[in-house]
Amino acid sequence: MKKYLLSFAVVAMAMSLMTACSSDDDDAPVMKPVDVSSGMFIVGSGNKSAGIDGNVSYIDYSKGVTVPNAFQAANGKSVGKTANYITAYGSKLYIVVDGEATIWVCNKQTLKVEKQISTTQLLGDADGMSPRAAIGYEGKLYFTCYGASATGGNGIVAAIDTIGFAKQQTYTVGSYPDGLTLCGGYIFVANSDYGMNVKPTISKIDLKSGAVSEIKDAAITNPMHILTIGNDVYYLDYGTYDENWNQTGQGVRKITMDGKVTKLIAGTTMGTDGKRIFTADAPYGKEVKYYIYDTATGGTSTWEPADIFSPAVIAADPITSNIFIVSYQKNPDTGYAGYALPSYTNQYDATGKLVKKYENTATGPISVVFNTHTEYVKQ
Repeated sequence: MKKYLLSFAVVAMAMSLMTACSSDDDDAPVMKPVDVSSGMFIVGSGNKSAGIDGNVSYIDYSKGVTVPNAFQAANGKSVGKTANYITAYGSKLYIVVDGEATIWVCNKQTLKVEKQISTTQLLGDADGMSPRAAIGYEGKLYFTCYGASATGGNGIVAAIDTIGFAKQQTYTVGSYPDGLTLCGGYIFVANSDYGMNVKPTISKIDLKSGAVSEIKDAAITNPMHILTIGNDVYYLDYGTYDENWNQTGQGVRKITMDGKVTKLIAGTTMGTDGKRIFTADAPYGKEVKYYIYDTATGGTSTWEPADIFSPAVIAADPITSNIFIVSYQKNPDTGYAGYALPSYTNQYDATGKLVKKYENTATGPISVVFNTHTEYVKQ
């Protein structure tokens, strides 16, 4: 009898606790994840002839200000000669510095250096030469190196883990590889061939098998930047130059998973908000034009952004769809673009209306990445 009463008491107590917990859960706020963009990092390559090192600036949306030379301010040292690319993965930023054979691993919130990776120490002097671009995926950082391209060989894509930064896989790709992107379990690599138009290709790396294949097409002449939207890959081709630096054939091309290449819109720089592709077409000595390509409809439109002297980088915030154009200043002495002067950055809303101008951004602007994260708010 005593055992029966004791068991009943235990069950009654458990039911009471469950009821109390249920009541507490009903009163608890429901938290909803919200993607937030708080700023933009801008990498400048510097200016070698003027003795200006690479640099990293930051635009803080919340304060509406630019933090010039943010990397140097955070670390007390230069990012190095000829910085080339920046990407974010997890809580870290990765800054690729071609001229130093270096990839800086930085805390995304503080920009403090957590690790300096020497690509030549990692891969050897030949394969590790001239790192160009990087992308994070499934706990690894994949990056391109010109490698032995300069001596007639092929370039390299290498992978390192993002915890201990140890070397993982390496892949032999095409000539002078630059940008890379992920799509459907493959990495697509833009092999620029250094603009020589002898053997430019797009490499396709099967991450499951490790096999590398090459996409060749008459429309592939000088591929540089490359990105993914949905199940398609888009790359920016710089086209060709004559002996007077007249540029022709520059623009965005689309590659389907089966390797079909289609020309879309003209451009010398491109960016995307994940739905639309924006380009500025500014060949040397020619009138600048701006295009928008809608990837859902295939429609093309033009626009005229206010107050741009010489566009260097165009990008779109993936969360707000605000468009940013980083522009060279006008050199007051020559009347041409001031490549050794700090750039400025204009922010436009999703419709193309000028919102704000940020002064004193990177010198020799070449690459940007947005500072995005997830916050949890009451539903």
